[in-house]
Amino acid sequence: MPNYYNLTNTSDFRDLPQGLIDTWIEVDNPKLQEWILAPSKPSSDAVWGEGEWVIPPAPTWTAESWLDHEGYGAMRLLALLDLESKFGQQAPPKMQAVRAWINSILAQYAETKSDWQPAPHTFESTMQEIAQQEIA
Repeated sequence: MPNYYNLTNTSDFRDLPQGLIDTWIEVDNPKLQEWILAPSKPSSDAVWGEGEWVIPPAPTWTAESWLDHEGYGAMRLLALLDLESKFGQQAPPKMQAVRAWINSILAQYAETKSDWQPAPHTFESTMQEIAQQEIA
């Protein structure tokens, strides 16, 4: 079914059956003048606004909010750094990968972006690997 929107209330967006539109044309129904064929949806994340499609902006994150979003909030970072200091050069591979990721985020700390890299490992899996290692 084609999508139409109402000229008097542009947020009124409906799928109107083509048969109904054809009938309105046939009988010269004035409602036909109230409904305009909507343009095609430009992307899957677009939403209908006041008479037009609106594509919401990508979410933006500060470095701190991204670390928290990825499961590495302040307390978890503190615990990880504390354990890292105890391992010295013998830190497990996941811990090393997460540390490199954290360093890359911190190098851009003042930025607000929508394309931060995801964590290489979850906090939980990193801690599981640490629990299986013997601290030097």
